[in-house]
Amino acid sequence: MARRSGIAAKTKRTTLIVDGVDVQVVRRFGQKSARLKVKPPDGHLEVTGPFAMTDREISTFVQSHWDWIARQKLQTIAMEEAKGGTPTQAELDAWRECVKAFVPPLIDKWAPVMGVRPGKVTYRNMVSRWGSCNVKSGHITINIQLAAQPPDCLEYVVVHELCHLLEPSHNARFHALMTQFLPTWKQSERKLRGAIRR
Repeated sequence: MARRSGIAAKTKRTTLIVDGVDVQVVRRFGQKSARLKVKPPDGHLEVTGPFAMTDREISTFVQSHWDWIARQKLQTIAMEEAKGGTPTQAELDAWRECVKAFVPPLIDKWAPVMGVRPGKVTYRNMVSRWGSCNVKSGHITINIQLAAQPPDCLEYVVVHELCHLLEPSHNARFHALMTQFLPTWKQSERKLRGAIRR
């Protein structure tokens, strides 16, 4: 059998699933450290690293960068998706995958801080609101179009819906709680005005 030579012999490409997310892995001879990229158009993840880097090491590397990945992925999708018009099925699929990946860590971050216990979380394309909360069941619904908005907007909506578990109405107490937990919430709210695609 002929020996492999050149770039092909020095590069190995595989796919690794980390916390339910597909990660494209490129191992290279001569590379000394791992690098992480969030690539357009759909914000998929790619890790390049030394040839001897194990799957476990790659998983740990990716997991240690989830916050950065969330910001970069949302920004990448927001830049790539065309503005205006009815979303295509490809856009909806990409948005849903993105939001489903990054809402749970936000809930894990904020629920203990706020002292609430949300129930089921669902993800839908909605044309009239960014999120909703059933205060009796704790069921929260998140609009998948948030994937095409700045990252702070997704966090704002998550905190907003969790806040309804403390105060169902949009009254003075609700606004005070929002300011207590997320002082910059008004800036994020302004960014979302009129941004829903129908």
